[in-house]
Amino acid sequence: MCMKLLIVLSIRESQDKVAELLERVGVSRFSTLSISGHKKRKENPLINWYGSNSELAKVSSVMLFSFTDEETAHKVLENINKCNEDAHDVFPAHAFTLNVDEFSKFF
Repeated sequence: MCMKLLIVLSIRESQDKVAELLERVGVSRFSTLSISGHKKRKENPLINWYGSNSELAKVSSVMLFSFTDEETAHKVLENINKCNEDAHDVFPAHAFTLNVDEFSKFF
């Protein structure tokens, strides 16, 4: 089984919606960190984490993260993409995964 570190970045106002999405697809444990997003200039739309309509930004954001299996992580990414398509939000949520190659034993 491949373990993933799932990371979701969102504006603070969408934190509850993202948390509900995580729970709905099977992520029952996750942690959050408060972060501030900064954007100083217009950039390539393919890597524009702060939304297509924002030129300069300082945004109160949150990072939700969890260690989960590959299938659950994939479901989260699919659901985030669907929500972003449906909402057409100026500040869409962003999610990505990282492989966890090794980890300490749980007792």
